[in-house]
Amino acid sequence: MKMSRMEKLFVNSLRHAKGNIKLLDRLFAGLDLSTTKRVLEIGCGAGIVADHLSRTHGMNIVGTDVDPEQIEAANKYFLDNDQVQFRVADAIQLPFENGKFDMVLSLKVLHHISDWEKALEEVSRVLKPNGYFILADLVFPKLLTRLLNPVVKKYGVYTVDEIISTGSKNGLAVLHREKPGWTVPFTHLNILFQKVVE
Repeated sequence: MKMSRMEKLFVNSLRHAKGNIKLLDRLFAGLDLSTTKRVLEIGCGAGIVADHLSRTHGMNIVGTDVDPEQIEAANKYFLDNDQVQFRVADAIQLPFENGKFDMVLSLKVLHHISDWEKALEEVSRVLKPNGYFILADLVFPKLLTRLLNPVVKKYGVYTVDEIISTGSKNGLAVLHREKPGWTVPFTHLNILFQKVVE
């Protein structure tokens, strides 16, 4: 789903990107990233996080976004970085072969995808065995998801348990989960998954 102008101002802000970078730095601290070279960022926005990861960690990043305006902005600002590429792509139909990436990132994007289960299936498909998937997003209480799902068609609305269960069905095991602190009507959830070797 494409965002409104106001949403784009927020997600493309340096402050928003710094929050995502801080989260990644915290989750990266417990990982051996020596073999993590190819990274996919779903919903890359203006590309600030992708640029940071390539320059700080030497990763080759592919940033995708369903909105061509976001990709145009990312390409404009980060033309000098040959370790990043940006392309228009839908998270429920990623244009990449199976097992292409060492890591996939979805930072506050999944709730913009109505068919979020299909998006998680695609994440697993393009992720290498033992690869990492970092998901940071909104989650809702069970009662609220029951009320919202029949009427909210453009957004993904899900519980913590639904995210973990759907991840598990797609071969994604939880390595680390930050306990959400509930606020009304939703909270933020940060999970580090690893793809199970089949």
